[in-house]
Amino acid sequence: MATGDSGNYAGALLEVIEAEAILKFSEASVSVPLVRQKSEPKADQITFIAYNAGSNQVTSADVANTAEGTVTPSTALDSEKKTITLDMQSVMLPIYDEAKLSNADDVYAHAGALAGNAMASKLDSIVNALYDGFSGAVGANNSALTVDNLFDALAKLKQNSAPGQPNAVLEPRQIWGTYGVHNDLVTSAVFAGAGVQDEGARTGFVSKIAGINMYSSPEFTITDNDGGSSGTASSVKGGIFVQDAIGFGYAGEMMRIEEYREGSFLRSNIVVSSFCGATEIVDGYGVEVLSQIIA
Repeated sequence: MATGDSGNYAGALLEVIEAEAILKFSEASVSVPLVRQKSEPKADQITFIAYNAGSNQVTSADVANTAEGTVTPSTALDSEKKTITLDMQSVMLPIYDEAKLSNADDVYAHAGALAGNAMASKLDSIVNALYDGFSGAVGANNSALTVDNLFDALAKLKQNSAPGQPNAVLEPRQIWGTYGVHNDLVTSAVFAGAGVQDEGARTGFVSKIAGINMYSSPEFTITDNDGGSSGTASSVKGGIFVQDAIGFGYAGEMMRIEEYREGSFLRSNIVVSSFCGATEIVDGYGVEVLSQIIA
């Protein structure tokens, strides 16, 4: 320290608090909007009904050439209940009066926004966990995701007459990075000169590949390929599906944000809750997408 520098005159050093706080949000509300939703004012269970998705189905194979005077054969048809038992999800952030009164910014508002974001992320994770249950699957736990994998998944959906727009919800490293599908899309000579390759190279993201809308969500469970005994090779299971593959149900509001005051503790509490759940409705309307994401 030199004589006469800021160390001598530290009593009035100016600290300026930036007015706009930086809030670290997670990418949320990705998966839930893409599936079939059902809400009730009050419920312990919510059931979706699926026809022609069980063991007894009516198809073109059941339509027979019927000769005059003969009886048309009977065909069995099933309807199935796909029931969600709702569970309560909640998070609470306590904020003491001293914290609110001694901060330059709005602690209460920022905490509420982040709690809501956390709940939205949790609801996505509930939906994402169901992709592992699809009987149809593409990819491998020791291979990068490729464009061919997406076309294979699309073929499985078409084979099962899945209606509507197919959507892919994938862990970010299934899209970007060494093992992501964009690496295959941008570097493969097969796609040289194609507009989609140029789009991927310029913008870093292609919103639709193989007719499938692409979405990224961080709310996945990562699997250590060797069970954690050695190495770091890891994989994850994303999903490609149409809306009716999965049902999401909730009672009351999908997300309830409330405050309650504890005066004796000199604090207020922000509580976010959701009474909800999800279930697979039609298995053939979704495909598990397995790929390696870490070497």
